[in-house]
Amino acid sequence: MTAADTLSTVAFTGYGIAVVAGLAFTYYAVQNYALDRMEGYEDFWGYLTYLGVAFAAFGLVGVWEVAVGGGSVVRAFADLTLLFGIAFGAFAMREVYYNSALAPDPGEERVSLDRLRVVEFSFAAVVAVEWVVAAWVGQSAATVTLRGAAALAFAGYGVAFSERLESLARGTALDTLRRHLLLVLVCATGVAVADVLALVAPASIAESTFHVFLVLLGGLLVPPTIRLQQSVAGRQ
Repeated sequence: MTAADTLSTVAFTGYGIAVVAGLAFTYYAVQNYALDRMEGYEDFWGYLTYLGVAFAAFGLVGVWEVAVGGGSVVRAFADLTLLFGIAFGAFAMREVYYNSALAPDPGEERVSLDRLRVVEFSFAAVVAVEWVVAAWVGQSAATVTLRGAAALAFAGYGVAFSERLESLARGTALDTLRRHLLLVLVCATGVAVADVLALVAPASIAESTFHVFLVLLGGLLVPPTIRLQQSVAGRQ
């Protein structure tokens, strides 16, 4: 088996795990949404559902690309689903923060929650436009850099809200889920920025980074899925 065959096998495995874990995550997120008894958390469970769908779609497109091959459209769609997965994870963190005791009073907010959601939607629209450009012109230094910057921005946004919640949620089931999701965001961001490394480092380093974070992403989706399953079992 050549080195290329080995990398293809690793990629196929990582993408496959992402598909299975993403679908399971989606299923239990939907179940939590249906059974949720906490007022105001519907959007939180909704974002988690979208996260699962996004990562499952990312894995499915990746499996297709490894097994069948694909052009710039397939690659761009994989990038889009990955970025949306990161974004939805960040938005879920923000929802929890604004429904917690740490959130500022409505009259003291610099930016209202509704306006913040509009800003988030605008950033998501920019990501979608980037996908159209990447699908049209193919991979370039500009599109790769933009994708990496978007991934880092979304992940940083989520981490900022997550860290604000640490003291409030510590020791709770939500804290466990929060920590698992942070690892997922980190690994997904690592996958997204791997191509950026290729612009400044040897290709072997970029490829190694991509495959390591890809396998970790699929594997680290499993613990929060189990946490969601346990939450469902506790509510029934």
